[in-house]
Formats: sequence, C-alpha cells, structure tokens
Amino acid sequence: SERLPTVFMPVSPAPYLNGGPDEFLSWVIESQDPNFAPSSAAEWLEGRLPSPVEDLSQWATEDED
Repeated sequence: SERLPTVFMPVSPAPYLNGGPDEFLSWVIESQDPNFAPSSAAEWLEGRLPSPVEDLSQWATEDED
C-alpha cells in the first residue's frame, strides 16, 4: 500500500486511429515532486509489477486466488 508521488492517467488515440481504448491504451505518468525521477518510477514499477508484464496469467487478483 505504498503511495507514489505520481498521477497515472490513461490515454488513448481517437477510435478511428487505433480502435479506441478497447484496442489501444497507454498511460501517462506524471509527478510534481522534483526529487522523484523517472528512473525511480521505473524501478518502483519493475519491482512490483508481474514479470513478464504481457503474461495476463500473472495478473491474478486477490478475488481470483
């Protein structure tokens, strides 16, 4: 339950370009803390996200366990 000094915002191109958020969704990660470098965000995420990220079976939630 650690909190990052960041805001995660989903973004998607217009549906006529890539099919909308059902087909293509990415994230913009912003921080207003000048001491929180992009490398710190990357390190934090790599240490906590499933590996490999693309393997959906690694994304089991507590409800599914």
